[in-house]
Amino acid sequence: EQQSIFGIHQSLFFVPQPDSPYASEIFGHYLATPVGPAAGPHTQLSQNIVCAWLSGARFIELKTVQIMDELEIPRPCIDMADEGYNVEWSQELKLDESIHEYVNAWALIHVLRRLLGFEGRVPFGTVFNMSVGYDLKGTQSAPITRFMDRLADASEEIAAIKATLRDQFPQFADVDIPTCLTDNVTLSTMHGCPPDEIEQIVRYLLTERGLHTTVKLTPTLLGKETVMRILHEHLGYREIDIPDAVFEHDLQYNRALELIATLQQTADERGLTFGVKLSNTLAMANHRGELPGDEMYMSGRALYPITMNLFNRLVHAFEGKLNVSYSAGADALNVTTILACGARPVTTASDLLKPGGYSRLLQYLENLEAEMRARGASNLDELAENKLGKLEQAAAEALENPRYKKDYFAYGLPKVESGLGFFDCVVAPCVEPCAVHQDVPEYAWLVAQGEYDRALEVILARNPLPGVTGYVCTELCRTRCSRNDYEQPVAIRALKRIAAEKGRATLIPNTQSPISNTQ
Repeated sequence: EQQSIFGIHQSLFFVPQPDSPYASEIFGHYLATPVGPAAGPHTQLSQNIVCAWLSGARFIELKTVQIMDELEIPRPCIDMADEGYNVEWSQELKLDESIHEYVNAWALIHVLRRLLGFEGRVPFGTVFNMSVGYDLKGTQSAPITRFMDRLADASEEIAAIKATLRDQFPQFADVDIPTCLTDNVTLSTMHGCPPDEIEQIVRYLLTERGLHTTVKLTPTLLGKETVMRILHEHLGYREIDIPDAVFEHDLQYNRALELIATLQQTADERGLTFGVKLSNTLAMANHRGELPGDEMYMSGRALYPITMNLFNRLVHAFEGKLNVSYSAGADALNVTTILACGARPVTTASDLLKPGGYSRLLQYLENLEAEMRARGASNLDELAENKLGKLEQAAAEALENPRYKKDYFAYGLPKVESGLGFFDCVVAPCVEPCAVHQDVPEYAWLVAQGEYDRALEVILARNPLPGVTGYVCTELCRTRCSRNDYEQPVAIRALKRIAAEKGRATLIPNTQSPISNTQ
């Protein structure tokens, strides 16, 4: 009835194509798109996972689980004013509850393929990636072992779901829902986890669990001098302080090279894939005071130049023979660059917490396809030709690109004075600073649809002079445009001018008598 699923309108659903240029293979599975949500707040509940899938995500990093599943998460735990900060790092659900959410999401996606007409037209193309942590004892514990077993064979849970489908939704009763959700895992370790223990965990996941394994590495591998130079001198984040202990306790670069080489050999011997994920968040002193505690973890655009330079250094050390999963400041404007450097897949968390949410992923894929076409690349392998050269160039460019510098967003946050209601913002940010409070979203949408008469009608309801303000308005609305979080604000004044020039409105004479001034 609403033409939407979990609040995402049908017009924003990603529609897979059988000849997609960015389809590829990973862990022996067909992968329809190389993007998805990183393990985090977007992959904890089944509806979150489905929303990401509807928006084009096909590599789904399930939120990290650990043996301690009764955590008290501090509130607030995420600060996404610009670059991201957080103090939460694990699931808020019990392990059994997490399994329930992940299996439900898996089943829903298979049902939705039929509902949306994808079944039989394009391959499934979706890969679930489980994430576990944070130490050897916990990873080998009975609860985490049981968790991994149930994701490898969810026969009992799938049987219950299929029984419900037969009883209540018979049109979906024969949908094929595989009982194995995943055969691959990403290891997330605590900052400061001993390198020998990291190696033991990965070896256990490869040899005893038989899982394609990716290990998440920290940006501290570059060393304090390099990291602080990038943050302070190149990017202008001079308020950031990272204690020496953060670098001293984390995995060191030379030991990381040894660890990677050893684990690559172990995986090769067993016909499995081993790779690294770049990167984990960056631990630092809590300089903003918005979150509880003395330490917090940075993500988002400020992490991109650091991680791209770590990416460059590591891949060159292995002469290009290193599988890299990338997630650090990825967005719609740099996803093609990251993929051209050989990373696969690209996942994101901080970017999806900004206006647009999951639907931002559509712009990732639109931009990727357009740029592949412009470069003459018919697939991702062709896009990543000469990846070492492209990576070196991208790492250098990241240090100088204004997009990653602290002062890039001149207008600040699109905040409004009105309160936040239970369901949504009461006032669009662009409306509040407008002197006459014009309904900017409404007429901008109408102009986009070519309905110029209706757009002009909306404008004239509050502004009698669009032919003038379409040229000389000071455009305070643009300073609060939510597109600032994408690339640049919408040209709102120009849209008003287009409506005034192309629209036609019927003026209704005022037949009421003027108010008398006499007493």
